[in-house]
Amino acid sequence: MPIKNYTTEVPASRSINEIQDALVKHGATGLMFEYDQGRIAALRFLLPVQGQEVTFSLPVHWRKFQRVLELQKVGRSKDEDYVYRVAWRCIRDWVMAQLALYETQIVEMPQIFVPFATYPNGKTLYENIIDGKFLLGDGREE
Repeated sequence: MPIKNYTTEVPASRSINEIQDALVKHGATGLMFEYDQGRIAALRFLLPVQGQEVTFSLPVHWRKFQRVLELQKVGRSKDEDYVYRVAWRCIRDWVMAQLALYETQIVEMPQIFVPFATYPNGKTLYENIIDGKFLLGDGREE
């Protein structure tokens, strides 16, 4: 069975607006878009963390998502507008689920997005870990 939202007709702009509105409602103090060839490639936003503004970046990576749709034999996987739309709808659902978890007070707002916190080099925490630029210890107390 294909991935969730593969039948959506909701425009990407609406999904992005819903994400923006939800983030602002939950404390985001700034929003910015990163574009690649005329499409939004990432949504960057600021959240206060212990009195300091921290930047987070939610990338869409819709071309990688396109490969998933191809593997699932979704007929419209070659249609870039379609893939972009479905990818943003999936991100929107993920963000809404994370915010619902925050609303239960199980986690703090920034905690949800920690892997997407950005460094001055523009890369996320996750990307820096993958690049070997953020090393954790072996877990033993020093």
